[in-house]
Amino acid sequence: MSETKLVEPGQIGRQSAAHEPAVVLERAGEVVLLRLSRPPLNLLTQELRQALWDSLAEAEADPEVKAIVLSGSGASFCTGFAPDTLEAQEPEPSLNALCARMSSCPKPVIASLHGSTLEGGLALALAAHYRVMGRAARLGAPEITFGLVPTGGVTQLLPRLIGAGPALDVLLSGRPVSGPQAAKLGLVDDLAQKRVGEAAMAFAKRLVATGQGPRPSQDRTEGLRDGAGYFKEIAARREEIRGARIIAPARIIDCVEAALMLPYEAGVRREMVAREECFATEEAKALRHAFFSERRASRFIGAEGAVPREVKTLGLVGSGNFALGIVMAALDHEIEVRLLGNSADQLVRDEQRINSVYTRAVQQGQLTAEQRDARLKSLVATTQINRLAETDLVLDATAGSIDARTRLLARIEEFLPETSVLATVTERGFARMAQDLAHPERFVGLHFFAPSQAIRVVELARCDGVDLTALATAHEFLQRIGKVPVTVRARDGLIANVVQEAGWSAVDVLLLMGARPARIDAVMRSYGCAAGPCEVMDAIGLPHMSGAVAQFLVSEGRKGKAAGQGFYDYRDDGARDDTEAEAILADLRRQGGVPDLHLTDQDIYERIVLAEANAGARLLQSGRAEHPVDIDVVMMLAKGHPRYRGGPMKAVDLMGLLHAEMRLRSFADQAPEIWEPATIWRELIKNGDNFESLNLL
Repeated sequence: MSETKLVEPGQIGRQSAAHEPAVVLERAGEVVLLRLSRPPLNLLTQELRQALWDSLAEAEADPEVKAIVLSGSGASFCTGFAPDTLEAQEPEPSLNALCARMSSCPKPVIASLHGSTLEGGLALALAAHYRVMGRAARLGAPEITFGLVPTGGVTQLLPRLIGAGPALDVLLSGRPVSGPQAAKLGLVDDLAQKRVGEAAMAFAKRLVATGQGPRPSQDRTEGLRDGAGYFKEIAARREEIRGARIIAPARIIDCVEAALMLPYEAGVRREMVAREECFATEEAKALRHAFFSERRASRFIGAEGAVPREVKTLGLVGSGNFALGIVMAALDHEIEVRLLGNSADQLVRDEQRINSVYTRAVQQGQLTAEQRDARLKSLVATTQINRLAETDLVLDATAGSIDARTRLLARIEEFLPETSVLATVTERGFARMAQDLAHPERFVGLHFFAPSQAIRVVELARCDGVDLTALATAHEFLQRIGKVPVTVRARDGLIANVVQEAGWSAVDVLLLMGARPARIDAVMRSYGCAAGPCEVMDAIGLPHMSGAVAQFLVSEGRKGKAAGQGFYDYRDDGARDDTEAEAILADLRRQGGVPDLHLTDQDIYERIVLAEANAGARLLQSGRAEHPVDIDVVMMLAKGHPRYRGGPMKAVDLMGLLHAEMRLRSFADQAPEIWEPATIWRELIKNGDNFESLNLL
């Protein structure tokens, strides 16, 4: 028997959270409150599911109970299963069985929704007969982000209540909807202005007083009435997802279609089969890996005892979109900013740009005028370097050379208290910059990526001899402004640029082997990248590339997209063509006596991905990167590696390490500096391990 406890009216709210059972019964006259009591998220563990099953049975059997309210303790109603315990089919009582029991309850069940109601929590809410929701609450079905189909009958109940189109908007986007949005869709019966729990209890008492009984969602048909429109929506969504990289969107659409065509119980069975099918795919495994990787990579390992200082005021030196993106990320999280610039006129323009961004956000309803004004008030722009003395962390976000940065940081340090952290956004030259500092132990690297406000990952460069409190302060600051900090040893290139440049080196060889720029890009876009490597190099500018082919094109006057010619010729109408570049490269191959080779798509993407993974393996072997997840997270969040591949290290795990190493060896003769396998490959294979096993250390 699971833990369930009955609390009399005078005892409500007096239970000790540390000793509370998984579900608490609170009696209020003819209404009983079943309170999920595993805050803050009330995850659907086997313990909680069993306790809720028993509580429902107890409430059903009590003749004095006329209505049941289901609520959650803590910050949220229920956010579903713990991500690290996801299974294709959970142990009994399963969520499907629990929802079926709730739906068939002979007494009305009212879900009281506050905070977040997600995944399995949404299934519980839909299985209830009525829903009362707070205005600030959110509900949603994020399973698509794991490559999965929801469970608990969600794909069958949502379209019954709100129709195919709105249901698919929720299911295919994974984005939660707010209380007012849910009310507009018809998902809730009462939108509470303030105290959701009290509103739900009052709603239940009104049901009892008026004699209204259960209203199972599975019997609702409002969303199914327009059959022709329903099928038209299904067809349109199938067309939209044509060519999708994962099967979950197609299976979700299949399930929503089944809601119209099949009895409810058959539709739920269809949902179960679809979920199991998705769960077993490599793409779903990679997406789950991507989710967990962000958590693992952002852990502060090796300095757990260090206590970070709060960064109340950020000092930032720099201008332009990159620097201002960091400024606004800090302002958005209630951190005051001192922006230091060389020119008063430039600072005025910077302030005007920030003002215009926030004003536009107010006009679009994303901010209130009061929030905008508070953020602008927290920004002080100055040309006086001594104003940085009031800051807790100073960040160099200039675009100068390493020597210029070194001089700037040494000058700034003269005005800082010893407790302030000093940092730079560059990804190289750390030893040179530290050697002229009076207190190098407080110096770290914070390598943001452009666009700095949007990209969530930041490489936190751990310089030799750094004070752990300074490192912890920088780590906590990054988390506070919504970033995923990945700690890496401070060596030139850190993770992202080293791994990306290895992929570009592979592209260089492929071009010399006869692969056209457009074909390489098409293959990598098909692999899942947002843009192909030649497109990216053109956008950055070929003079910044170290590859022989890029440098040869520069010598031919082809410097990249900004110059109108690089790997592609760019026309005014936005079209591009690689014919001219390919003719130049073909002539180069003929002059060098290099024959064109027949390369399959697999030959192309494996050479690039394995080059990246091998560079990652060398980083791990040298100790520059701590764990494979660090590499995967940086490459997914900063460099556009597809999430459903899980990053380059997860990709080779899914490929199979033995196969991957054999392919590397077959490529190594062409460019051993790129493809000669790092020794760590053989060690892992010999021990029957893979890169994932290194994440557990």
